[in-house]
Amino acid sequence: MSSCKGAPVTCWIDRHKNNPVYNVALMLIVVFALAGITTAVHTGLKSALQASDATLEDTQGGSARDLIFPQATFTQVDIPEIEGLESAWRTDAGDFVFDVKAEGYDGDVELLIGISAEGKVAGIQIVAEDETEGIGTEALTEEFFDSFTGMEAKGVLTIKKPSGSEIQVDGVSGATFTSSAVVDDINIAFEAFAQLGGE
Repeated sequence: MSSCKGAPVTCWIDRHKNNPVYNVALMLIVVFALAGITTAVHTGLKSALQASDATLEDTQGGSARDLIFPQATFTQVDIPEIEGLESAWRTDAGDFVFDVKAEGYDGDVELLIGISAEGKVAGIQIVAEDETEGIGTEALTEEFFDSFTGMEAKGVLTIKKPSGSEIQVDGVSGATFTSSAVVDDINIAFEAFAQLGGE
């Protein structure tokens, strides 16, 4: 007869606690419990951060979209698979705003490109960039962006010598990489506009 006077589970643990199988089983239980806790915390934080990022992106992007098409109501639309196309928004009037990014000198240059329902560039806003201040940023000015306003949203633009049907546009002297990134962003928006049923 056992001399244990505690609960049956406690007695069983006392008898088997020096058994290697018991120790391995106990370690596995602890490991699985910690893994479950870690997974739950990770999932919870990831969901919270994604929701926060989406809200921040919508708030910031919404403000920039409003600068291109004031008073418009925007609906996000499904986008075609085009490298550099991040998202697309359509107004009730049929205008589009494309969130696009292309490689500049110091990383991606992400812009919002507005194209009117009539198929003309309506405006450009900066989302994110890390170009060299005073050099690359010279191609991220309202003056440079305005040179595209009113342009037909079709064809392929280039700041280099055009080949075939490309349309040559002027870049900003000393900011070739950034100028190219802006033009690449605009070309992505043109392609997306054409694929989404624009003129």
